[in-house]
Amino acid sequence: LGDLDLKPYGVSAQPDTRSLEVKHGRDSFLILTTDGVNFSMSDQEICDAVNTCHDPFEGAGFVTDQALQFGSEDNTTAVIVPFGAWGKYQNQRKIALNFGRSLLRSNRY
Repeated sequence: LGDLDLKPYGVSAQPDTRSLEVKHGRDSFLILTTDGVNFSMSDQEICDAVNTCHDPFEGAGFVTDQALQFGSEDNTTAVIVPFGAWGKYQNQRKIALNFGRSLLRSNRY
């Protein structure tokens, strides 16, 4: 498994793992994303985007769309696992794209 050519340089297929206890009255969701999302959006931006959505499917689509809007040049994938507090922290307004951020990434300016 992994990049065989890079193993001599320290690349390992061994994952880093940790265990956390889910508190269903407090925790809303777990989101798993690819680097195409994480390199273009902060953790807070991802959480804010998910909290504007009505269900996990909509949230995953919205996050990947936002990452592409923010200039991701890699593939974008998101999977959301809802917990007991899903919707508890829901923000009723859709977040607006950061105009300055979009402007900086545009090839036209």
